[in-house]
Amino acid sequence: MGLGSFLNTLLQGRNNTEPLAPAQPDRKIPPASSTPAQTSPDDIGSEEADAILRREEILDSKGRLCGYRFSMKPLGEHGVTSEQQFFKTLLAAGIPAFAQRRLALIPISADGVVFGRHQPLAAPNTAFLLDTRLSTVTSESLLGRLSAIRGSGSKTALAGISLADKALPLLEECDIIFLGLADFSLSQFQKLAQNLRSVAPKVALGAEGIQSWAEQRMCASWGFDYFMGEFLATTDEQEAEKKIDQGRLTAIELLNLLRSEAEVSALVEVAKRDPGISFQLLRMANSPATGLVTPVSTLEQAIAVLGREQLYRWLAVSMFRIGNVRGRDEALLEVALTRARLLETLEAPAVSKAVRDELFLVGMLSLFDVLLAMPMHKVLEKMRLSESVLEVLLHSSGPHGKFLMLALAIEKGRMSQASNLAAELGIAPNTLDLTSQSAFTWAQDALAQDGLS
Repeated sequence: MGLGSFLNTLLQGRNNTEPLAPAQPDRKIPPASSTPAQTSPDDIGSEEADAILRREEILDSKGRLCGYRFSMKPLGEHGVTSEQQFFKTLLAAGIPAFAQRRLALIPISADGVVFGRHQPLAAPNTAFLLDTRLSTVTSESLLGRLSAIRGSGSKTALAGISLADKALPLLEECDIIFLGLADFSLSQFQKLAQNLRSVAPKVALGAEGIQSWAEQRMCASWGFDYFMGEFLATTDEQEAEKKIDQGRLTAIELLNLLRSEAEVSALVEVAKRDPGISFQLLRMANSPATGLVTPVSTLEQAIAVLGREQLYRWLAVSMFRIGNVRGRDEALLEVALTRARLLETLEAPAVSKAVRDELFLVGMLSLFDVLLAMPMHKVLEKMRLSESVLEVLLHSSGPHGKFLMLALAIEKGRMSQASNLAAELGIAPNTLDLTSQSAFTWAQDALAQDGLS
């Protein structure tokens, strides 16, 4: 299962629910630009509206979460943010370090390349996205921009592309082409993808706006390599009502026993049914993070060392990694960890540690229906949970309802709604961006300990 390495993060993070500063880049910023000196329009300062850095998941053909598209979304309905501020935020969030390992898709204007805004964010897996529909420059000028991006050591991406003769040279300098599923009829979408594959076989194809796993499989069958949309957090109808893996049933039973304050002996009896869970419990208890001098050799000792709270959190994580784990399960775990940490560390006034623990649990459990391909009410029938947790997971109501709605609004880029919900909860809207970035960094660190991000 490979879950033991989460222990350090869980032990260190649980006692500190204050938002963390975003990771800082660990590389020097390259020179601004080699182009002739010019005055950038947004060098003339203007007060920036409060905004949140949004992340949209990008999955590969194996269902793995291989990266994110980043964008800056203002909190107010009529707010605006400049490209310059967007890029400063990305730099402060440590995106160049992130893009050493995973794909970071970053929209950029043609002028942004001229002014060298891409250079500080250059990394092997940074892909700067130019949308030809938003640019008034000629194809020859766009070709120069793509060449400059590649020259910085980054990848190039295009949206709004066609197979007109003037666009063909652009494909020579392009690494990824993104097509919007909603921008074409299905027959047009398929034909364009096939033609692009024929004309530019080395260029990767990305599909945007995918709403279901059925659409994802359709695009995969047409040769697409990357997939974006809200499908990840939806139940795959092809797997609906599948049988729950025995290891997951064991984990659920242990979760229920922990919630009911069962005796350690009862926990041990259930844990013994799954060799993988027993092995991981002993491994975690003997981790350097616990600081033990004498090794633990029994499950009773392991449970005592770890404590019920840490064991409960670990079991919630383990649900995503028991049995025949797929790339999609790891992707869901990443989203769940980020969501749970965000809920736990929101700067809400007078929220007790017990409530924060429940909010973390809400974040982890909120994707169990997708993970298990079961309606949420059937999942919760198998679990013993407090009324407040049941209300939010079933009806988005109760004392935690607006907290989960806030997290989902941030994930979906509904920042005006997020701002209103934050205000209702007594949370200063201008704290949301830092909390969101810190939660993302925390989840990335947890996953990196397993070498999975």
